[in-house]
Amino acid sequence: MAISIHGIYEDPKKSPWNFEKYQSDLERRMMDRLERDTHVVKWMKRHGITIPWIDGQKHQRRYVPDFLVEYQDGRKAVIEVKDPSRVESNDVQRKRKAGEMWCKQRGMEYVIVTIE
Repeated sequence: MAISIHGIYEDPKKSPWNFEKYQSDLERRMMDRLERDTHVVKWMKRHGITIPWIDGQKHQRRYVPDFLVEYQDGRKAVIEVKDPSRVESNDVQRKRKAGEMWCKQRGMEYVIVTIE
């Protein structure tokens, strides 16, 4: 399981903000990856997206995906970063299905990225 490290990612070049907060080392590493990716034009964590989903007990929930990313070719994607050991969990799969539907309705992609 990934170590949960909270912090501030200072002075990102591709975010519209002068800093972004991360809630895990996986998120921090993804920020580094997005900054280096020549196909990424813009990324942000503070995007205002909230996706409704239904948990295993049939309760309505909402979650905020990790990143909103815009690419040079105009594509937009919602990216969720997960430890590989969690990808197959029921909650992650339920959120993925809800995220895919939410994104499809808006002409966007939903991507789960695993970082070890």
